[in-house]
Amino acid sequence: MRRKVAVIVDAPAAVPQDVVDRLDIGIVPLHAIVDGRDYLETEVDMDWLLGRLRQKGEVPTTSAPSIGEFLNAYEWAAERAESAISIHMTSVFSKGYGAALEARKLALEKHPGMQIEVIDSRTVEAGELPIAVEAATLAMTGASFEEVVAEAYRVRDGMCALFCFETLFFRGKGGRVFKAKPWAEAEENSGAGFKAMIEVDGSTGGTVSLVSRARAKKQLVRKMVQMATERVDGRILRGAIVHVNAAQDAACLERMLREELQCESLHVSHGRAVTAIQNGEGFVTFGFHVVD
Repeated sequence: MRRKVAVIVDAPAAVPQDVVDRLDIGIVPLHAIVDGRDYLETEVDMDWLLGRLRQKGEVPTTSAPSIGEFLNAYEWAAERAESAISIHMTSVFSKGYGAALEARKLALEKHPGMQIEVIDSRTVEAGELPIAVEAATLAMTGASFEEVVAEAYRVRDGMCALFCFETLFFRGKGGRVFKAKPWAEAEENSGAGFKAMIEVDGSTGGTVSLVSRARAKKQLVRKMVQMATERVDGRILRGAIVHVNAAQDAACLERMLREELQCESLHVSHGRAVTAIQNGEGFVTFGFHVVD
């Protein structure tokens, strides 16, 4: 039996596979371009890619899904639901949101009775993951299109997403450093070794806002917990942690959050190929919102 709403999200949201299977979430992969070859990020062996990134040299690049790939995702949704919600990384970082809007027009020509909402998450990775999970969880209860859309926007607008880097080298090469450019230049010129933390969510307009720098990443991990404590203010937290070959840092962050805050849910997952290419090894991101 077809349900009311299907939920689709970008692969960089790194929704754990068991959650994808349980909530039947559609995943749209971005592209990783490595040494002249184009790979769907969901098909890249991460150990091989991380080894390639350590070589630096000609740094791999990424690209957004095509209109046709989004259209295929909407066809997937049409087979199983009356409507669809399509959630995408901040339009400041990627052309994917625009391509998804164009695909929506084509999908509605073929399925005029269908409803499709394309959402700019204004964030990415650990900030995007909870939006998709909350929307898909509600959709599985049989909620209406309007209810699921409202929930997705509610979570998006309450999201805080923090991003901690081992190095800004890859961010700079990918052209997504924005206001952190002086930090990236200082790192390149002096090799000072400072770790950086930024925020990207609705409060920053979906672009980079500078948060902090520190000599040691553990200081920034502690800063994430402090900021969450202040913003949650005694309420219940739902969130996610996504990392790139930084399992120890992610586990430390998770432990501190669970010890110091009321965490109703906290998904932890490893980033995919595009996240690794854009941010490098050691990257840790934490996104969270409060339960009303």
